[in-house]
Amino acid sequence: MLAQVEVPTFWSEPYNSPALWTKLVVALLIGLAVLVGLMYAPVRARRPIVAVVTFFSGLYWVMLYAWPIPINRQDNQLPNGPVEAVGFWLKDSNSVIVSFTQILTALLFGLGIYSLLRIHLQRIVKTQRDWGFSVVLLACMSLMVFFGYADWNSRLGERGAMLDNPANWGFVNFGRDFLFEGLLQQMDAAMFSVIAFYILSAAYRAFRVRSVEATILLGTALIVILSLMGAVSGLWDDTIRSAANGNTFILNFQLTTIADWIRNTFQTSSLRGISFGVGIGLLAMGLRIWLSLERTGGSA
Repeated sequence: MLAQVEVPTFWSEPYNSPALWTKLVVALLIGLAVLVGLMYAPVRARRPIVAVVTFFSGLYWVMLYAWPIPINRQDNQLPNGPVEAVGFWLKDSNSVIVSFTQILTALLFGLGIYSLLRIHLQRIVKTQRDWGFSVVLLACMSLMVFFGYADWNSRLGERGAMLDNPANWGFVNFGRDFLFEGLLQQMDAAMFSVIAFYILSAAYRAFRVRSVEATILLGTALIVILSLMGAVSGLWDDTIRSAANGNTFILNFQLTTIADWIRNTFQTSSLRGISFGVGIGLLAMGLRIWLSLERTGGSA
């Protein structure tokens, strides 16, 4: 993984070579030493260390998208000046840094699993309130991990292509399909079906005619809803086309035409404005996190 960069770097050693293993072990020891140092460091000392690491980590990604990066770079091509040298370094280090981010993501995922196991196992051992639900959670998680990994591993072998046909499935393949497709997907669909009733209740309270704005909202929503009902929109549009008798202006009063006009004229522009505002908010929040100005994440 570390030897896949275009230009040889510090990590570009032959696969499984003593030099590569030495560098990996040294890097691992340094990383563990840094983690232990952060754990035992005073709280006041952690914040500036984390702020510096966060700033330089974010600075790399900002420079990766803002700094000129070589496109048609030739083999053994040397940079022409400091600007190209930085661009070459950014491009060469990208694959390694992306791999490191994936490793960190996996470590964080493992930390989440450890926290989940610790909390629910403690609840089961102490028979706290609703400890039975913790048993069900851990059992389902263990079964899903087992059957998911077994199914994935079976598809890597020589029979992997044969497993595209359910007739060639084994016990683990049927188990994974039952847990994921038969239970999880169906429960997700049932949960969102229940949410639909709450959405309908909220829509009823919002669409009640109590002002001019609510009346406009109710009218546009009703037009769009009716345009999506095939029987209603088909009958109305057929009636309009029959009454038009060659008058193309009357065709503008078809439900589908009016609904398309509402979506293209008002809905699209409104959503773009909302997206633009959300983008500015994300940019401001990203800058606050990058510069360690956000103080809601804890005291450490």
